[in-house]
Amino acid sequence: MKLFNIYLFIVTLLLSYNTHAHEPVKNYNQISLEATASTEVGNDTMVVSLYAQEEGSKATTLSSKVNEKINWALRYLEQYKEIKVETENYSTVPVYNNNQLIAWRVRQALKLESTNMPLMSEVLGELQEKLNLSSISFDVSRERREHQTQLLIDQAITAYNKRATQIANKLQRDSYKIVNMHVTTSASPIQHRYRKSTALMAEASSSVVAPVMAAGDKTLSVRVNGSIELE
Repeated sequence: MKLFNIYLFIVTLLLSYNTHAHEPVKNYNQISLEATASTEVGNDTMVVSLYAQEEGSKATTLSSKVNEKINWALRYLEQYKEIKVETENYSTVPVYNNNQLIAWRVRQALKLESTNMPLMSEVLGELQEKLNLSSISFDVSRERREHQTQLLIDQAITAYNKRATQIANKLQRDSYKIVNMHVTTSASPIQHRYRKSTALMAEASSSVVAPVMAAGDKTLSVRVNGSIELE
């Protein structure tokens, strides 16, 4: 009998615990809010896309010609350590007319990136002797973006705390505690200042000089949102 009473007591405790564990948490004093900070940052990085393209009846011959141009460009660029070079988008595609194969088109692209914009403009003019210009865009370097983002995070969190304190004071509460907080960063899209049309890209353009243009600015933003509990 004594053993049965002990067993009954344990079962009652477990049932009581499960009942309280499934009770919904009451968040009467929680408030959601957010704050943002943003700034305009000058683009300090120039990104250029160029390509070599050949079209004709024999794909292997075309491939050799394209490889020769790309290798020429890579050898030329070796002397400029400030320029990051990346090969991309190699393709061999058939050209049809009225469902008939009339030619092959071989293409290889190069991507150049550097914070030395005067040097990039000079190099771009030289490379167009054998390569075609596809696009020019501007962006913020990783170092500058990281530095500015850190400053914006500080500003956004300061604004968040200021707003939370204001709400607590207006509601006549002594203080508040942060329940949760989320920090997100964003930036305006990369600015393409020059992009060749499809028709022009199909033509030879070694005589085209690199266009002169301003780098422009990019908007960096930080958003802080979350919940506080008034005390």
